[in-house]
Amino acid sequence: MRRIFLFILFSSLITAKSYGQFTTDEITYGNRIDLENSNSWAVGAGFSNFIMHGDMRSIGTSDDTNYWNFGFFAHADKMFNPLLGLEVKVSYSKISGGAQYFSDVYELLYVNNTVIRDDMKFEGTAYGAELNLIFSFTNLYQTSASKYHAAGYFGVGYHSYNSALYSRSADGSYEKIPDADFGTNPARNSVNQASSIYLSGQFGLKRRLSKRVDLEFRTGMYFNYEDHLDAAISNKQDWETFFVSSIGVVVKLGKKKVFTIWGDDNGKGDSFKIIDTDKDGVMDQLDIDPNTPAGVMVYGNGKPVDSDKDGLPDYKDKCPLKYGPISNEGCPLNIDSDGDGIMDGEDLCPNTPGVIENRGCPKQEVGKPENVTQQIGLLAASIYFDTNSDKIKNISFATIDKIINLMKKIPNVKFVIEGHTDDRNSDRYNLYLSQRRAASVRKYMVKQGIVSERLESKGYGESRPKFSNSNAGGRQLNRRVEIKPVGSLD
Repeated sequence: MRRIFLFILFSSLITAKSYGQFTTDEITYGNRIDLENSNSWAVGAGFSNFIMHGDMRSIGTSDDTNYWNFGFFAHADKMFNPLLGLEVKVSYSKISGGAQYFSDVYELLYVNNTVIRDDMKFEGTAYGAELNLIFSFTNLYQTSASKYHAAGYFGVGYHSYNSALYSRSADGSYEKIPDADFGTNPARNSVNQASSIYLSGQFGLKRRLSKRVDLEFRTGMYFNYEDHLDAAISNKQDWETFFVSSIGVVVKLGKKKVFTIWGDDNGKGDSFKIIDTDKDGVMDQLDIDPNTPAGVMVYGNGKPVDSDKDGLPDYKDKCPLKYGPISNEGCPLNIDSDGDGIMDGEDLCPNTPGVIENRGCPKQEVGKPENVTQQIGLLAASIYFDTNSDKIKNISFATIDKIINLMKKIPNVKFVIEGHTDDRNSDRYNLYLSQRRAASVRKYMVKQGIVSERLESKGYGESRPKFSNSNAGGRQLNRRVEIKPVGSLD
Protein backbone atom coordinates (compact mmCIF):
# COMPACT_ATOMS: atom_id res chain seq x y z
CA MET A 1 0.00 0.00 0.00
CA ARG A 2 2.79 2.42 0.83
CA ARG A 3 4.48 1.72 -2.50
CA ILE A 4 1.23 2.74 -4.18
CA PHE A 5 1.18 5.88 -2.03
CA LEU A 6 4.72 6.83 -3.04
CA PHE A 7 3.93 6.18 -6.71
CA ILE A 8 0.91 8.50 -6.51
CA LEU A 9 3.03 11.10 -4.71
CA PHE A 10 5.74 10.99 -7.39
CA SER A 11 3.17 11.17 -10.19
CA SER A 12 1.50 14.18 -8.54
CA LEU A 13 4.78 16.09 -8.37
CA ILE A 14 5.60 15.37 -12.03
CA THR A 15 2.08 16.37 -13.09
CA ALA A 16 2.23 19.60 -11.09
CA LYS A 17 5.55 20.51 -12.65
CA SER A 18 4.37 19.69 -16.16
CA TYR A 19 1.19 21.72 -15.81
CA GLY A 20 3.12 24.50 -14.14
CA GLN A 21 5.14 24.93 -17.35
CA PHE A 22 2.01 25.02 -19.56
CA THR A 23 0.92 28.49 -20.58
CA THR A 24 -1.14 29.88 -23.42
CA ASP A 25 -1.73 33.34 -24.83
CA GLU A 26 -5.42 32.89 -25.50
CA ILE A 27 -8.15 30.28 -25.08
CA THR A 28 -10.66 30.38 -27.93
CA TYR A 29 -13.47 28.09 -26.84
CA GLY A 30 -16.28 29.73 -24.86
CA ASN A 31 -15.57 33.25 -23.65
CA ARG A 32 -12.17 34.55 -24.66
CA ILE A 33 -9.56 35.70 -22.16
CA ASP A 34 -6.52 37.80 -22.90
CA LEU A 35 -4.07 36.46 -20.32
CA GLU A 36 -1.68 39.36 -20.73
CA ASN A 37 -4.44 41.69 -19.55
CA SER A 38 -5.78 39.61 -16.67
CA ASN A 39 -4.71 39.02 -13.07
CA SER A 40 -3.45 35.53 -12.24
CA TRP A 41 -2.46 35.78 -8.55
CA ALA A 42 -4.80 35.45 -5.56
CA VAL A 43 -4.54 34.91 -1.82
CA GLY A 44 -7.11 33.47 0.55
CA ALA A 45 -7.77 32.57 4.17
CA GLY A 46 -10.56 31.12 6.29
CA PHE A 47 -11.72 28.53 8.78
CA SER A 48 -11.68 24.74 8.49
CA ASN A 49 -13.14 21.63 10.10
CA PHE A 50 -11.14 18.40 10.55
CA ILE A 51 -12.77 14.94 10.63
CA MET A 52 -10.65 11.86 11.44
CA HIS A 53 -11.29 8.36 10.12
CA GLY A 54 -8.77 5.77 11.34
CA ASP A 55 -8.59 3.62 14.43
CA MET A 56 -10.22 6.67 15.97
CA ARG A 57 -12.88 8.82 14.32
CA SER A 58 -14.36 12.26 14.89
CA ILE A 59 -17.99 11.48 13.99
CA GLY A 60 -20.03 8.39 14.83
CA THR A 61 -17.96 7.26 17.80
CA SER A 62 -18.86 4.51 20.22
CA ASP A 63 -19.48 7.06 23.00
CA ASP A 64 -22.07 8.86 20.82
CA THR A 65 -19.95 12.02 20.78
CA ASN A 66 -19.07 14.12 17.75
CA TYR A 67 -15.74 15.87 17.88
CA TRP A 68 -15.73 19.19 16.05
CA ASN A 69 -12.18 20.21 15.22
CA PHE A 70 -11.84 23.76 13.98
CA GLY A 71 -8.79 25.43 12.54
CA PHE A 72 -7.74 28.03 10.02
CA PHE A 73 -5.78 28.18 6.77
CA ALA A 74 -4.18 30.54 4.24
CA HIS A 75 -3.13 30.01 0.65
CA ALA A 76 -1.65 31.71 -2.43
CA ASP A 77 -2.78 30.73 -5.95
CA LYS A 78 -1.22 31.25 -9.37
CA MET A 79 -3.32 30.54 -12.48
CA PHE A 80 -1.37 29.79 -15.66
CA ASN A 81 -4.50 29.85 -17.82
CA PRO A 82 -8.28 29.49 -17.22
CA LEU A 83 -7.88 25.73 -16.71
CA LEU A 84 -4.70 25.18 -14.72
CA GLY A 85 -2.89 26.68 -11.76
CA LEU A 86 -0.84 25.91 -8.65
CA GLU A 87 -1.58 26.60 -4.99
CA VAL A 88 0.58 26.76 -1.86
CA LYS A 89 -1.48 26.31 1.30
CA VAL A 90 -0.68 26.34 5.04
CA SER A 91 -3.05 25.22 7.79
CA TYR A 92 -3.48 24.76 11.54
CA SER A 93 -6.19 22.68 13.22
CA LYS A 94 -7.25 20.97 16.37
CA ILE A 95 -7.54 17.18 15.88
CA SER A 96 -9.50 14.80 18.11
CA GLY A 97 -11.84 11.83 18.07
CA GLY A 98 -13.13 8.81 19.92
CA ALA A 99 -13.02 5.06 19.43
CA GLN A 100 -15.21 3.60 16.73
CA TYR A 101 -17.28 0.56 17.60
CA PHE A 102 -16.22 -2.87 16.40
CA SER A 103 -17.78 -6.23 17.27
CA ASP A 104 -14.30 -7.57 17.93
CA VAL A 105 -11.93 -5.17 19.66
CA TYR A 106 -8.26 -5.33 18.63
CA GLU A 107 -4.90 -4.61 20.17
CA LEU A 108 -3.15 -1.24 19.93
CA LEU A 109 0.58 -1.30 19.30
CA TYR A 110 3.10 0.49 21.54
CA VAL A 111 0.53 0.60 24.37
CA ASN A 112 1.16 -2.17 26.92
CA ASN A 113 -1.64 -4.74 27.21
CA THR A 114 -4.21 -2.35 25.75
CA VAL A 115 -7.00 -2.93 23.27
CA ILE A 116 -9.11 -0.24 21.69
CA ARG A 117 -12.00 0.62 24.05
CA ASP A 118 -15.09 2.75 24.11
CA ASP A 119 -13.63 4.93 26.88
CA MET A 120 -10.68 6.11 24.73
CA LYS A 121 -10.17 9.27 22.73
CA PHE A 122 -7.29 11.15 21.14
CA GLU A 123 -6.49 14.86 21.11
CA GLY A 124 -3.84 17.08 19.57
CA THR A 125 -3.08 19.86 17.13
CA ALA A 126 -1.69 19.73 13.60
CA TYR A 127 -0.06 22.26 11.32
CA GLY A 128 1.28 21.76 7.82
CA ALA A 129 1.73 22.91 4.23
CA GLU A 130 0.70 21.50 0.86
CA LEU A 131 1.19 22.08 -2.88
CA ASN A 132 -1.93 21.62 -5.02
CA LEU A 133 -2.59 21.46 -8.73
CA ILE A 134 -5.70 23.54 -9.53
CA PHE A 135 -7.91 22.18 -12.32
CA SER A 136 -10.97 24.17 -13.36
CA PHE A 137 -14.05 22.03 -14.03
CA THR A 138 -16.20 25.00 -15.05
CA ASN A 139 -13.78 26.28 -17.67
CA LEU A 140 -13.59 22.93 -19.43
CA TYR A 141 -16.70 23.95 -21.32
CA GLN A 142 -16.89 27.66 -20.53
CA THR A 143 -13.63 29.61 -20.61
CA SER A 144 -14.74 32.22 -18.09
CA ALA A 145 -17.25 31.56 -15.31
CA SER A 146 -19.69 34.34 -14.43
CA LYS A 147 -20.98 33.79 -10.86
CA TYR A 148 -19.89 30.30 -9.74
CA HIS A 149 -16.67 28.44 -10.40
CA ALA A 150 -15.97 24.78 -9.57
CA ALA A 151 -12.44 23.39 -9.43
CA GLY A 152 -10.49 20.36 -8.27
CA TYR A 153 -7.38 20.58 -6.11
CA PHE A 154 -4.98 17.64 -6.24
CA GLY A 155 -1.77 17.72 -4.27
CA VAL A 156 0.75 16.58 -1.73
CA GLY A 157 1.45 17.97 1.73
CA TYR A 158 3.41 17.56 4.93
CA HIS A 159 2.08 18.10 8.44
CA SER A 160 3.32 17.82 12.01
CA TYR A 161 1.10 16.90 14.97
CA ASN A 162 1.22 16.07 18.69
CA SER A 163 -1.76 13.73 19.05
CA ALA A 164 -1.97 11.57 22.20
CA LEU A 165 -4.30 8.87 23.59
CA TYR A 166 -6.56 9.47 26.60
CA SER A 167 -8.79 7.17 28.68
CA ARG A 168 -11.87 8.08 30.73
CA SER A 169 -11.66 7.79 34.49
CA ALA A 170 -14.47 6.69 36.79
CA ASP A 171 -15.44 10.31 37.50
CA GLY A 172 -15.85 11.02 33.80
CA SER A 173 -12.63 13.00 33.33
CA TYR A 174 -9.98 11.99 30.79
CA GLU A 175 -6.31 11.29 31.53
CA LYS A 176 -3.45 10.68 29.11
CA ILE A 177 -2.60 6.99 28.91
CA PRO A 178 0.72 6.88 30.79
CA ASP A 179 2.19 3.71 29.31
CA ALA A 180 1.82 4.74 25.64
CA ASP A 181 5.37 4.63 24.26
CA PHE A 182 5.67 5.77 20.66
CA GLY A 183 9.40 6.12 21.13
CA THR A 184 9.76 2.45 20.21
CA ASN A 185 8.10 3.14 16.87
CA PRO A 186 10.80 4.45 14.45
CA ALA A 187 8.15 6.22 12.36
CA ARG A 188 7.03 8.24 15.41
CA ASN A 189 10.25 8.74 17.28
CA SER A 190 8.98 10.69 20.29
CA VAL A 191 6.05 10.45 22.67
CA ASN A 192 4.19 13.55 21.49
CA GLN A 193 5.48 15.04 18.25
CA ALA A 194 5.13 13.22 14.90
CA SER A 195 4.85 14.09 11.19
CA SER A 196 3.82 12.61 7.88
CA ILE A 197 3.28 13.37 4.23
CA TYR A 198 -0.19 13.09 2.71
CA LEU A 199 -2.04 13.21 -0.60
CA SER A 200 -5.32 15.01 -1.12
CA GLY A 201 -8.18 15.37 -3.54
CA GLN A 202 -10.40 18.40 -2.95
CA PHE A 203 -13.42 20.05 -4.52
CA GLY A 204 -13.88 23.81 -4.32
CA LEU A 205 -16.82 26.02 -5.25
CA LYS A 206 -16.32 29.78 -5.54
CA ARG A 207 -19.01 32.47 -5.52
CA ARG A 208 -17.95 35.68 -7.21
CA LEU A 209 -18.76 38.58 -4.87
CA SER A 210 -16.97 41.34 -6.76
CA LYS A 211 -14.11 41.99 -9.14
CA ARG A 212 -11.75 41.73 -6.20
CA VAL A 213 -13.29 39.22 -3.75
CA ASP A 214 -14.62 35.63 -3.99
CA LEU A 215 -16.18 33.39 -1.35
CA GLU A 216 -15.05 29.75 -1.50
CA PHE A 217 -16.32 26.54 0.08
CA ARG A 218 -14.01 23.55 -0.14
CA THR A 219 -14.12 19.94 1.02
CA GLY A 220 -11.60 17.18 0.47
CA MET A 221 -10.37 13.72 1.34
CA TYR A 222 -6.79 13.26 2.60
CA PHE A 223 -4.64 10.12 2.69
CA ASN A 224 -2.05 9.99 5.45
CA TYR A 225 1.17 8.04 4.80
CA GLU A 226 1.72 7.02 8.46
CA ASP A 227 -0.63 5.17 10.84
CA HIS A 228 -0.28 7.46 13.84
CA LEU A 229 -2.19 10.66 13.15
CA ASP A 230 -4.83 9.58 15.69
CA ALA A 231 -2.10 8.28 18.09
CA ALA A 232 -3.59 4.79 17.78
CA ILE A 233 -1.40 2.35 15.86
CA SER A 234 -2.65 -1.13 15.01
CA ASN A 235 -2.33 -3.94 12.51
CA LYS A 236 -6.02 -3.82 11.67
CA GLN A 237 -6.47 -0.37 10.16
CA ASP A 238 -3.16 1.06 8.95
CA TRP A 239 -4.51 3.23 6.13
CA GLU A 240 -5.60 6.51 7.70
CA THR A 241 -7.84 9.04 6.03
CA PHE A 242 -9.20 12.35 7.20
CA PHE A 243 -11.56 14.93 5.76
CA VAL A 244 -11.24 18.70 5.81
CA SER A 245 -13.99 21.16 4.91
CA SER A 246 -13.44 24.90 4.87
CA ILE A 247 -14.94 28.23 4.01
CA GLY A 248 -12.89 31.31 3.25
CA VAL A 249 -12.43 34.52 1.34
CA VAL A 250 -10.23 34.83 -1.75
CA VAL A 251 -8.74 38.19 -2.71
CA LYS A 252 -7.60 38.59 -6.32
CA LEU A 253 -4.36 40.54 -6.69
CA GLY A 254 -3.19 42.82 -9.50
CA LYS A 255 -4.16 46.05 -11.19
CA LYS A 256 -6.16 44.54 -14.05
CA LYS A 257 -9.96 44.45 -13.96
CA VAL A 258 -10.15 40.81 -15.04
CA PHE A 259 -9.09 37.66 -13.16
CA THR A 260 -8.04 34.60 -15.16
CA ILE A 261 -10.87 32.22 -14.23
CA TRP A 262 -13.66 34.81 -14.41
CA GLY A 263 -12.98 36.41 -17.77
CA ASP A 264 -14.44 39.79 -18.68
CA ASP A 265 -16.16 42.22 -16.30
CA ASN A 266 -19.70 40.93 -16.62
CA GLY A 267 -18.96 37.30 -17.29
CA LYS A 268 -20.15 37.59 -20.88
CA GLY A 269 -17.99 37.03 -23.92
CA ASP A 270 -17.84 36.07 -27.51
CA SER A 271 -19.52 32.94 -28.83
CA PHE A 272 -17.59 29.86 -29.78
CA LYS A 273 -14.79 30.65 -32.23
CA ILE A 274 -12.00 28.82 -34.03
CA ILE A 275 -9.31 31.25 -35.13
CA ASP A 276 -7.14 30.47 -38.15
CA THR A 277 -5.23 33.66 -38.89
CA ASP A 278 -3.34 32.46 -41.96
CA LYS A 279 -6.26 30.40 -43.37
CA ASP A 280 -4.12 27.27 -43.78
CA GLY A 281 -6.66 24.92 -42.16
CA VAL A 282 -4.81 24.68 -38.80
CA MET A 283 -6.26 26.62 -35.84
CA ASP A 284 -3.87 29.09 -34.24
CA GLN A 285 -3.60 27.15 -30.96
CA LEU A 286 -2.14 24.18 -32.88
CA ASP A 287 -0.30 26.17 -35.56
CA ILE A 288 3.48 26.38 -35.15
CA ASP A 289 3.57 29.20 -37.74
CA PRO A 290 0.19 31.01 -37.58
CA ASN A 291 1.31 33.68 -40.07
CA THR A 292 2.07 31.52 -43.11
CA PRO A 293 1.36 33.38 -46.40
CA ALA A 294 -1.89 32.46 -48.15
CA GLY A 295 -1.72 29.41 -50.39
CA VAL A 296 1.41 27.89 -48.84
CA MET A 297 1.24 24.13 -48.29
CA VAL A 298 1.69 23.15 -44.64
CA TYR A 299 2.01 20.03 -42.51
CA GLY A 300 -0.63 19.07 -39.95
CA ASN A 301 0.99 21.29 -37.30
CA GLY A 302 0.91 24.36 -39.56
CA LYS A 303 4.62 24.28 -40.40
CA PRO A 304 5.34 25.07 -44.07
CA VAL A 305 6.38 22.10 -46.23
CA ASP A 306 10.15 21.67 -46.76
CA SER A 307 10.44 19.05 -49.51
CA ASP A 308 14.25 18.78 -49.62
CA LYS A 309 14.68 19.00 -45.81
CA ASP A 310 17.33 21.71 -46.04
CA GLY A 311 15.72 23.87 -43.33
CA LEU A 312 14.19 26.35 -45.76
CA PRO A 313 10.43 25.99 -46.48
CA ASP A 314 9.46 25.49 -50.12
CA TYR A 315 7.85 28.93 -50.49
CA LYS A 316 11.19 30.55 -49.58
CA ASP A 317 13.40 27.95 -51.30
CA LYS A 318 14.57 28.80 -54.83
CA CYS A 319 15.46 25.13 -55.31
CA PRO A 320 12.72 23.36 -53.31
CA LEU A 321 13.58 19.88 -54.59
CA LYS A 322 17.36 20.15 -54.22
CA TYR A 323 19.21 20.28 -50.91
CA GLY A 324 21.13 23.50 -50.45
CA PRO A 325 22.34 25.77 -47.62
CA ILE A 326 20.05 28.51 -46.34
CA SER A 327 22.82 31.02 -47.08
CA ASN A 328 22.43 30.14 -50.78
CA GLU A 329 18.61 30.44 -50.69
CA GLY A 330 18.18 26.66 -50.58
CA CYS A 331 20.07 25.93 -53.80
CA PRO A 332 23.23 23.80 -54.13
CA LEU A 333 26.46 25.80 -54.05
CA ASN A 334 27.69 26.79 -57.53
CA ILE A 335 31.32 25.94 -56.80
CA ASP A 336 33.44 23.49 -58.77
CA SER A 337 36.54 23.09 -56.63
CA ASP A 338 38.18 20.34 -58.70
CA GLY A 339 37.28 21.79 -62.11
CA ASP A 340 35.66 18.63 -63.46
CA GLY A 341 32.51 20.42 -64.59
CA ILE A 342 30.35 19.10 -61.73
CA MET A 343 29.28 21.55 -59.02
CA ASP A 344 30.36 20.68 -55.49
CA GLY A 345 26.74 20.32 -54.37
CA GLU A 346 26.36 17.38 -56.79
CA ASP A 347 29.97 16.17 -56.70
CA LEU A 348 30.71 13.24 -54.39
CA CYS A 349 34.41 13.96 -54.87
CA PRO A 350 34.53 17.79 -54.81
CA ASN A 351 38.33 17.91 -54.46
CA THR A 352 39.22 15.23 -57.00
CA PRO A 353 38.45 15.48 -60.73
CA GLY A 354 36.06 12.79 -61.86
CA VAL A 355 33.46 11.86 -64.41
CA ILE A 356 29.72 12.54 -64.56
CA GLU A 357 28.74 8.84 -64.63
CA ASN A 358 30.63 8.35 -61.36
CA ARG A 359 29.00 11.45 -59.80
CA GLY A 360 32.19 13.48 -59.92
CA CYS A 361 34.53 10.78 -58.67
CA PRO A 362 37.28 9.19 -60.74
CA LYS A 363 36.73 5.72 -62.12
CA GLN A 364 38.01 3.11 -59.69
CA GLU A 365 39.31 -0.38 -60.16
CA VAL A 366 36.91 -2.55 -58.18
CA GLY A 367 38.23 -4.79 -55.43
CA LYS A 368 41.43 -3.04 -54.32
CA PRO A 369 41.31 -1.97 -50.63
CA GLU A 370 42.95 1.38 -51.40
CA ASN A 371 40.24 2.15 -53.91
CA VAL A 372 37.52 1.15 -51.45
CA THR A 373 38.93 3.43 -48.73
CA GLN A 374 39.19 6.23 -51.27
CA GLN A 375 35.51 5.78 -52.14
CA ILE A 376 34.64 5.85 -48.45
CA GLY A 377 36.54 9.09 -48.01
CA LEU A 378 34.78 10.65 -50.96
CA LEU A 379 31.32 9.61 -49.83
CA ALA A 380 31.93 11.01 -46.35
CA ALA A 381 31.81 14.53 -47.78
CA SER A 382 28.06 14.09 -48.31
CA ILE A 383 27.18 13.57 -44.64
CA TYR A 384 25.14 16.52 -43.30
CA PHE A 385 23.82 17.49 -39.86
CA ASP A 386 21.07 19.73 -38.51
CA THR A 387 22.25 23.25 -37.68
CA ASN A 388 24.16 23.44 -34.37
CA SER A 389 23.31 19.79 -33.72
CA ASP A 390 24.82 16.31 -33.90
CA LYS A 391 21.60 14.93 -35.42
CA ILE A 392 22.33 13.44 -38.84
CA LYS A 393 20.07 14.76 -41.62
CA ASN A 394 17.78 12.16 -43.15
CA ILE A 395 19.26 12.67 -46.63
CA SER A 396 22.67 11.50 -45.34
CA PHE A 397 21.68 8.01 -44.16
CA ALA A 398 21.69 6.58 -47.69
CA THR A 399 25.29 7.82 -48.10
CA ILE A 400 26.35 6.37 -44.73
CA ASP A 401 24.77 3.03 -45.64
CA LYS A 402 26.89 2.97 -48.81
CA ILE A 403 29.99 3.61 -46.68
CA ILE A 404 28.99 0.76 -44.34
CA ASN A 405 28.64 -1.66 -47.29
CA LEU A 406 32.09 -0.65 -48.53
CA MET A 407 33.59 -1.15 -45.05
CA LYS A 408 32.19 -4.65 -44.94
CA LYS A 409 34.16 -5.48 -48.09
CA ILE A 410 37.43 -4.80 -46.23
CA PRO A 411 36.67 -6.16 -42.72
CA ASN A 412 40.25 -5.89 -41.39
CA VAL A 413 40.71 -2.15 -41.99
CA LYS A 414 40.28 0.31 -39.11
CA PHE A 415 38.99 3.84 -39.68
CA VAL A 416 38.95 7.19 -37.90
CA ILE A 417 35.87 9.40 -38.28
CA GLU A 418 36.83 13.08 -38.09
CA GLY A 419 34.43 15.94 -37.44
CA HIS A 420 35.17 19.49 -38.67
CA THR A 421 33.33 22.84 -38.44
CA ASP A 422 33.59 26.38 -39.79
CA ASP A 423 34.88 29.23 -37.61
CA ARG A 424 31.53 30.58 -36.42
CA ASN A 425 30.94 30.23 -32.64
CA SER A 426 33.75 29.77 -30.13
CA ASP A 427 36.68 27.37 -30.48
CA ARG A 428 35.46 25.38 -27.50
CA TYR A 429 31.91 25.06 -28.81
CA ASN A 430 33.08 24.05 -32.29
CA LEU A 431 35.42 21.40 -30.88
CA TYR A 432 32.64 19.92 -28.76
CA LEU A 433 30.17 20.00 -31.68
CA SER A 434 32.61 18.29 -34.05
CA GLN A 435 33.30 15.56 -31.47
CA ARG A 436 29.60 14.87 -31.04
CA ARG A 437 28.98 14.75 -34.78
CA ALA A 438 31.80 12.27 -35.39
CA ALA A 439 30.52 10.17 -32.48
CA SER A 440 26.98 10.18 -33.96
CA VAL A 441 28.25 8.73 -37.25
CA ARG A 442 30.28 6.08 -35.39
CA LYS A 443 27.30 5.12 -33.24
CA TYR A 444 25.09 4.63 -36.30
CA MET A 445 27.70 2.52 -38.08
CA VAL A 446 28.19 0.27 -35.05
CA LYS A 447 24.44 -0.15 -34.80
CA GLN A 448 24.39 -1.24 -38.46
CA GLY A 449 26.93 -4.01 -37.89
CA ILE A 450 30.43 -2.50 -38.07
CA VAL A 451 32.64 -3.86 -35.27
CA SER A 452 33.24 -1.06 -32.77
CA GLU A 453 36.99 -1.82 -32.59
CA ARG A 454 37.28 -0.78 -36.23
CA LEU A 455 36.00 2.75 -35.65
CA GLU A 456 37.42 5.73 -33.78
CA SER A 457 35.84 9.19 -33.65
CA LYS A 458 37.64 12.51 -33.22
CA GLY A 459 36.63 16.15 -33.39
CA TYR A 460 38.90 18.94 -34.62
CA GLY A 461 36.46 21.84 -34.54
CA GLU A 462 37.57 24.73 -36.76
CA SER A 463 41.31 23.93 -36.56
CA ARG A 464 41.63 22.22 -40.00
CA PRO A 465 39.74 24.26 -42.62
CA LYS A 466 40.03 23.23 -46.28
CA PHE A 467 38.36 26.33 -47.66
CA SER A 468 38.08 29.99 -46.74
CA ASN A 469 35.66 30.82 -43.93
CA SER A 470 35.16 34.32 -45.31
CA ASN A 471 32.15 33.31 -47.44
CA ALA A 472 29.07 31.13 -47.02
CA GLY A 473 30.20 28.58 -49.62
CA GLY A 474 33.54 27.99 -47.97
CA ARG A 475 31.99 27.66 -44.53
CA GLN A 476 29.51 25.11 -45.90
CA LEU A 477 32.36 22.95 -47.23
CA ASN A 478 34.34 23.27 -43.99
CA ARG A 479 31.42 21.77 -42.08
CA ARG A 480 32.33 18.22 -43.01
CA VAL A 481 33.07 14.68 -41.92
CA GLU A 482 36.15 12.81 -43.10
CA ILE A 483 36.63 9.04 -42.81
CA LYS A 484 40.23 7.75 -43.15
CA PRO A 485 41.89 4.31 -42.81
CA VAL A 486 44.27 4.15 -39.83
CA GLY A 487 45.56 0.60 -39.85
CA SER A 488 44.54 -3.01 -39.57
CA LEU A 489 42.88 -5.18 -36.96
CA ASP A 490 45.62 -7.83 -37.43
